[in-house]
Amino acid sequence: MKIGHIDVEPIAAESMGVRSLCTRIQTPNVRLLLDPSAALSKRNGKEPHPVEYVRLKQSLERIFTEARAADIISVSHYHYDHIRPGFTDFRYTFGSREELQRMFHEKTILAKDYRDHINASQRRRGYYFERDLKGIAKEIVWADGLTLEFGFTEITFSGPLPHGPENTPLGYVVATTVRHANECVMFVPDVQGPVSSRVADYVLSQEPRLVILGGPPTYIDKFAPHLNSARSNLLSIVSATPIVVVDHHLMRSPTWHIWLKPATKVAEEAGHQVLTMACLAGRREECLESQREHLYRVSPPSPEFMAWLEATDEYKTKHAPPI
Repeated sequence: MKIGHIDVEPIAAESMGVRSLCTRIQTPNVRLLLDPSAALSKRNGKEPHPVEYVRLKQSLERIFTEARAADIISVSHYHYDHIRPGFTDFRYTFGSREELQRMFHEKTILAKDYRDHINASQRRRGYYFERDLKGIAKEIVWADGLTLEFGFTEITFSGPLPHGPENTPLGYVVATTVRHANECVMFVPDVQGPVSSRVADYVLSQEPRLVILGGPPTYIDKFAPHLNSARSNLLSIVSATPIVVVDHHLMRSPTWHIWLKPATKVAEEAGHQVLTMACLAGRREECLESQREHLYRVSPPSPEFMAWLEATDEYKTKHAPPI
């Protein structure tokens, strides 16, 4: 979708079949790829269906191509559906150190600072990310609170924002705002609604024409106390913002559209739009993770895949599924 001279292109997301929020934002001055990864995960005791693995492979091929074509690659935080792991894993990410290094070779990386406002697991992942790419990437710049100019394009990174409620153990993310001429778009991943009013206030203060938001994980029971705050903050944003894209955690629930309905209604009354990443990309929604039980029922996997499924976790990590 074009917002003035800013082109916004979804690359991968839950509504497109994988865990991701990878997006390309391009202006006449710079081509930026945000959060270049995708992943799968076990859910309700079931491993991903072969259809999900095929979609992961396809998504990662496109992400790699986009990364190699990008001028800048940004990383909002260090969960593996947002950044490639530097170790071999065929079970959920199809990642490897060699793939990570090929993807980021000679690239400028703007990344969340792993040394500040971060939880222990992401600090460790950020450390290894920097170590694996030292001497490989052109440069790694810690992006928290940073503003950069590329010709007539301005890219601003927020300070650390909570990955969900304030003081969440999941850590922090950085949001990205891209401005060109009088237009503004935002990328605000994994804020889970946003459930934090501070995040909502930050989004509103930037006055974007389009914002991509990570929706709430309604499928997680312990998140239930935060759903009212997430909805209230989302309603404030859709009232003020012409195009709001909601995806990611929300789309892991088969009832995502029901939770989103009040926001869609408020947006329509204001002459605004609420979209998914798939819709923004001109595709129909394919929320494969939320359909996993159905997929196993209507499309039983091959005996070879079922044998792989019954293997140990260590085996599945080291050997690709027969898809």
